[in-house]
Amino acid sequence: LCALAAGGIAAVVGNPADLSLVRMQADSMLPPAERRGYSSVVSALLSIVKHEGPLGLLKGAGPTATRAMGLNLGMLGGNTEAKKHLKQAGLEGNALIFSASAIAGF
Repeated sequence: LCALAAGGIAAVVGNPADLSLVRMQADSMLPPAERRGYSSVVSALLSIVKHEGPLGLLKGAGPTATRAMGLNLGMLGGNTEAKKHLKQAGLEGNALIFSASAIAGF
């Protein structure tokens, strides 16, 4: 439950920055007449708030949070399970932490 909550909350909090970066990348692909001309992440954030309102910063937050919740749950569960088996195999300390994290992230 905590892994789900942490993943969802982090995704919603980080969504405005992610949205700004995506918009900046997409803006560079538009024809020159249609570009918004973002000069930075801050200018993109301000433009989104100006034209779409503060809730515009949360566009796409639902799917992003859902994805993050699943990933976080899977990685935390995988890390815990890997750590349990690696401890039984005799690993400890930093080797245990690094190995379990590598397994969970794979």
